[in-house]
Amino acid sequence: MGNAASGHEIVKSNFLDELSFFNRQNRIGRVFSETMYSLKPSEARMPDVSLLLAHRLPPPDTSKLFEGAPELAVEVVSSETAAELEGKVTLYLETGSRSVWVAFPQHRTIWRHPAGGAAQHLKEGDYLEEPELLPGFRVPVSRFFEGI
Repeated sequence: MGNAASGHEIVKSNFLDELSFFNRQNRIGRVFSETMYSLKPSEARMPDVSLLLAHRLPPPDTSKLFEGAPELAVEVVSSETAAELEGKVTLYLETGSRSVWVAFPQHRTIWRHPAGGAAQHLKEGDYLEEPELLPGFRVPVSRFFEGI
């Protein structure tokens, strides 16, 4: 956190661009970057990119964190161990995320972890889709790695 290399930041920016573009067209909620969520009474996490649907957006209160997991959490792998990464994915899904996307810039792949479903490994040539949460969202995996 706070010490990511340029490749990590470029990939994160690509996710922000694609999700923000989709959100502008569909007005489904808000897309955030590095926003802290209170997942449990003593546990909070900050995904690289996240999406909260409009019905979950609370009235503005600048003194509080968002409660509960975002509908979509995106993590761009930089220095986490496999155990730390698995723990994050599990925590997001157990606390309400409907999907977690994990991008591996070095391998140019994305793992999609839908709640209640099997993980999906996507590589260049594939498309990232989230049909239940983001109907109509379909982006080539390679687009998330442009610029690195």
